[in-house]
Amino acid sequence: MAQQQNFTDALLLIEQVLTADSGNEAAQALKVKIGLHSKNSEVTESALKSLVGIAPENLQHSIRLAQFYLDSGETSRAPEVFKPLLSQFQHPDLYFNYAWFLNRAAEHRQALINYQKSIDLGLQGSEEAHLNIANIYSSWLFSPDEAKKHLVMALKINPSYVDALYNLGNLEEDSGNRESAKMQFGKIRHLNPYHGKASARLALATSGGDVSNLISELAMLIRHPSVVKDARVDCLYALGKLYDQQQSYGAAFSSWQEANKINQELVGKFDRRIFSDRVDSLIRAYSSSWLKKYEHKNKAEPVFIAGMFRSGSTLLEQMLASHPQVTAGGELDFFPRTAKRIDADNPPESGYPEHLIESIAEDYTRKLSGISSSDTLITDKRPDNALHIGLIKSVFPKARVIVTRRQLMDNCLSIYSHRFGRDMNYACDLEDINFYASELNRLTEHWISLFSSTIHIVDYDDLVKNPKQVLTEVLLFLGLNWDTSCLEFHSLRNVVSTASVWQVRQPLHRNSSGRWRNYRSQLVTLNS
Repeated sequence: MAQQQNFTDALLLIEQVLTADSGNEAAQALKVKIGLHSKNSEVTESALKSLVGIAPENLQHSIRLAQFYLDSGETSRAPEVFKPLLSQFQHPDLYFNYAWFLNRAAEHRQALINYQKSIDLGLQGSEEAHLNIANIYSSWLFSPDEAKKHLVMALKINPSYVDALYNLGNLEEDSGNRESAKMQFGKIRHLNPYHGKASARLALATSGGDVSNLISELAMLIRHPSVVKDARVDCLYALGKLYDQQQSYGAAFSSWQEANKINQELVGKFDRRIFSDRVDSLIRAYSSSWLKKYEHKNKAEPVFIAGMFRSGSTLLEQMLASHPQVTAGGELDFFPRTAKRIDADNPPESGYPEHLIESIAEDYTRKLSGISSSDTLITDKRPDNALHIGLIKSVFPKARVIVTRRQLMDNCLSIYSHRFGRDMNYACDLEDINFYASELNRLTEHWISLFSSTIHIVDYDDLVKNPKQVLTEVLLFLGLNWDTSCLEFHSLRNVVSTASVWQVRQPLHRNSSGRWRNYRSQLVTLNS
């Protein structure tokens, strides 16, 4: 209470100064600090806007205001901060930062234009702009060749640019070029032997052979003081993978335990109650009566693959993408992003406004057209779209959803042994994974009860055991005929940007079915 009074008193003094001198930059800067410390967003925003007006030539003021909007979840407002400045200044740094915030607001093509403008104006350190352009092409515009071209440009400017080498390694990895990926990660290790992330990626790309040197290297990096937590986590997950490869299951699990312990410090603890309440809310909100009353008339039939992460969705998408009438869209963030923007967990009782639904449908259709212009089905393989089926069906009532499922302990172990981010913080604890899976299954059963004719379940173990039979049923669900190329999925040279990147480059096998038995003693709590 006393501290809040101090903030109030300080603001009163600052306002007195500004009444006498409205252009006092130091007073406005102090007002920003007070606004941030007191968590008063109105004061913070007002002061930042004033600073931009007082000193538009000081780009840091605009960057701070744009970042404020980004942190507040108002992503579309962030790039708007720079627009008035573009007519006043022709400076490469202005266009670079404008492009950066455009990309955060999902205005990817506009971001490309402005990154290029910054380069044309003589941006110092233009290799970073080329790197960012490459990231847009690879992550959002499905143009790996363009991405590679700009990474090569970045490395021509600065051959020792580690970030470009790392991203080039990632791109080669996503494209299934194992040796090329390993070469890029090897170059980074030569430049910086303590670049933990590069060593981890090299380990993940290594299959078979003697890996004792890699194990020793990762073990050293994990304990080295110059390796930051974020990189140490990657090293621990990769070390577990190598131990698993050697059938040293106890050592593998210990590595993953340590990795998850540190990763949980970075991403935060999963709150089971919040997630359970969210599932309850979705089931209540998207009821049969609500959906019938406010169903949109759109006749499009987009295809979604959803379910638990690590439940076979990437394998299934690759198999389907080998069919001449199917294109893999990968893990599109469209509906998770849209759901967050419109608070789709709590739809209005009166239904979504028709103009909103139509704009979402148009934006999504435009997104798909950027992936493939041919007349093929495009799969949207974002597993956590399982949370957004109510929204998806509100926009596209005829959407077809394939839900992948997997034996629970295999699924839990697979998630636990891979790194995931803040949005999946349940992945750091086996019992949290188990809880999440149970709740997601409860929600999925609700969707099935509402949309049984347009939801199809695929069991991972059935898929690897009887691929032709399972795929024939999936293709029939999609209105397609069987094609033998679906069994040659490992030859497909498309981009795969998931943790399954190397698995789907191999012929079909059943090695992952029942893998949990190697860790029976560690998984005893899930088996009880």
